[in-house]
Parts: sequence; structure tokens; C-alpha cells
Amino acid sequence: MTISNCKIANFTVFENESIEFCAGVNVIIGANGTGKSHLLKVLYALTQWMTGKNGTEKEEDKNNRVLPLLNGLFKPEDGDVSLLMRKRSSNAAADIAIEAGEKHLSIRLYADKKLRTVDPAIIAQMPNAKGIFIPPNEVLAIYPGFAASYEKRELAFDQTYYDICKALSAAPLKTKNVDLSRLILGLEDILEGSVIQKGERFYVKSKKGERSFEAHLLAEGHRKIAALVHLISNGSIDKDTILFWDEPEANLNPRLIRHVALFLRELAKLGIQVFVTTHDYLLIGELSMAAEYRTVPDVPIRFLAMSRKGDGPVKIQSGNTLADLQDNPILDEFADHYQREQDASLKFVAGKGTGYAGR
Repeated sequence: MTISNCKIANFTVFENESIEFCAGVNVIIGANGTGKSHLLKVLYALTQWMTGKNGTEKEEDKNNRVLPLLNGLFKPEDGDVSLLMRKRSSNAAADIAIEAGEKHLSIRLYADKKLRTVDPAIIAQMPNAKGIFIPPNEVLAIYPGFAASYEKRELAFDQTYYDICKALSAAPLKTKNVDLSRLILGLEDILEGSVIQKGERFYVKSKKGERSFEAHLLAEGHRKIAALVHLISNGSIDKDTILFWDEPEANLNPRLIRHVALFLRELAKLGIQVFVTTHDYLLIGELSMAAEYRTVPDVPIRFLAMSRKGDGPVKIQSGNTLADLQDNPILDEFADHYQREQDASLKFVAGKGTGYAGR
């Protein structure tokens, strides 16, 4: 399944937006507080709901699945999902809808916490969806016992951390897809070892010897890569998956960013739709270069820039390269940094009579 469009009205920072996506890599950028992660969670929530869909399901049963899902992902106070509405009143409603080809799926959330969904017959026609959400912080270090604790106790983590731990719990497949196995080899080259699961602990076995390193002893960036390896090995990421990855650059050394960009493009090349949020100049630069110069043919890449003024609603621009975006906070800040450096250099020369080159 490929998500082609999402409409969001009166939900968190969104007033009324219709967002078009590509079938490949969708790159979402914007300043903090512009709803990047919210958009990912909205899309993920609907794919998770569709995964458990049932054409004969009663309206009450749908509510019993969707409302807890929204609660778990957004963690509103006291579990009141009506707090997720941008504007609240006695007759207020929030609408979320996605299109997948010619199929449509929508929900309407009311201020009294009631929910309306599309006709069950339409839901039954929706293609199977399997979404996986990778949160900003790596999870291998917290994995042992996390799922059990989450089920029994109130934790500050949102449901994406629980879901990814559940996905990691599956053992590797006996028979693996050849193309995805090739991606595993590329990721293991970065780790210089293979990923091994023993009970509730993960290890990386070095290719240079028999020594194995427990996951929590690895650098955080390498733990992220190790988690990807296992998610592919156990089938959590396959050709039927939609991947949602929130800030993949978090705690990654810049030297690994180009490998992540290549990995995302290779996933898209295999037909896996990707949604990624980022603040990283290198990552968007690599992906924009790939789109502009067609370094990976037939892999569509779309950039979405989200912005807002004060407490106003989010506005979204889109384009096939960074050059198509008028509002790009990442490039704007780099340009400001360059200008500050030039100003500082000129002041230094004027005050000292020399520049850096003359020291």
C-alpha cells in the first residue's frame, strides 16, 4: 500500500491541510513545533488501525481500538484525545483522512470523545497496511524488559517505543528476501559485525574475531544501525511495509548520514514507501542531490517544508528538490551562519589589522 494523500483539519497544529506524498522517500523538514512528528504519528496511527481492520467490525469496537491508539501515540493529559483538537467547542470536530490509490480511510473525532469512521464496507476494501515507526532515540539500550514494563506501568514514553520494541522481539526469518538481505550486508559493513539476539539482549559479533559486544556498549548511532538490521532480518521491514522514521540523524556521526540516505533510497527502490523527518543539512542535501541528478533512477523523492508563525496554523510547501522550497529553515540557518562568520571575520580584521590567514 502507498499513501498518496493526507487531509488533516483542526488537529494539533493543523488547521486545514491537504498533503500530497510520493511513493518513494518523503522528507519532512521544519522548525521545532511545526508538526513534523505529529504528521508521522497521524499516518502511522491509520496504518496501524488498518492492519487490524475487520470489515464486519462494529462502530464501538473501532472506537475501542482507535482512541487508545491516539492516546498512546500523542499522550494527551488524562487520556483526553479531545485535547488534540486545535480549536475546541461543544460542536467541534477534528478530521483525518488518507488516500491510498483509489481507496479512502477517514476518522472524525468529536469534542465529546466520540469517533466516526467511514463505512465498514469501504474499510474492508482497503489494502493491507503495515507501518513501522522508528522514534528519534534508539531503543536497543532500553529494550530488555521495556515492553513488559510498558504494559504494566505508566511510562513517559509514547507508544512508538513500545511498538518498536515489540517489533524487535520477533526472531529472524528462516528465509529472507534476497534484495533486503543485500541491504543487511551493507548495514553490517558499517557495524563491522553481525547482529545477534539472545533472549532480551542484542549483540554485535565482530567480523574481525569471535568477540561479541552487547548493544548497550556500542555507540548510540551504531545501536540504531543494529536495530535496522534486526528489523529487516525478522521481517518487520519488508516490501509490504511503510517506514516512518523520526529524525534518523539523532546521535549519528555525520559520516554515517550518507549511508542512511543511501539506505532510504534503496528501500524506496524496492517499493517501500518512506516518511522521514529531519533537521540535518547533510541528509536533505544527499537526498536532494539524488533527486536532482537521478543518482538512483526511478526513485521518487518529495520534500515537504512545514512552517508556522507564532501560534498560527502550520503551512506546508512541497517540491521534488530543495530548490523548489521557498521556506527552508535548515538552509536559511546555514546561510545566516555563513553571514555571521563573514561579519565576524571583517570585524576581526578591522580591529586587529590582520585576518586568520595572517596569524
